[in-house]
Amino acid sequence: MILTIARMDEGKGYPHLIRILSKVLEKVPNLVWFIIGDGPKRELILKDIQKNFLQNVVRYIGMTPHAELKQFYYLADLFVLLTHPDEGREEGLGLVFLEAAAAGLPVIAGRSGGVEEAVLNGQTGIVVDIYHGDKIVADSIIELLKNEDFAKTLGMNARIRLEADFKWKNQLKVIGRWI
Repeated sequence: MILTIARMDEGKGYPHLIRILSKVLEKVPNLVWFIIGDGPKRELILKDIQKNFLQNVVRYIGMTPHAELKQFYYLADLFVLLTHPDEGREEGLGLVFLEAAAAGLPVIAGRSGGVEEAVLNGQTGIVVDIYHGDKIVADSIIELLKNEDFAKTLGMNARIRLEADFKWKNQLKVIGRWI
């Protein structure tokens, strides 16, 4: 199971993942993709899912209260959000990547803005540039779904890093050194 939690808008990479999912399904035929979120591109994204015959693969959950998201992070095998620069806008830090880390969930993230502060490529997840080809992105998804040991290592590293670097009391220590 892969999971995406994001606003359904430009720069979040939904069309790219929809486009490459058929390649992933060739290697991981029992894949299910859960989508949680809503936004101005929802209808377009859902039509794109139908156009690509993915309605049996995708489970669109819609808006979900934040308190209920935790269960989805723990059910998933992989978190995928293919963020990318769009018309001069880029992703900030990406709190969903940190939430995935808290659950020990491996991540595939699109290179954009502050994403690489949240996801360390090859250490806590895989960061891809969606403009460098669908094959690279598809292969990364397949690798983490097939290579359970590598995926678990990334997820564990992400969780350890989150606890060490992103806890509020640790952040205060760092800020205190600057003051």
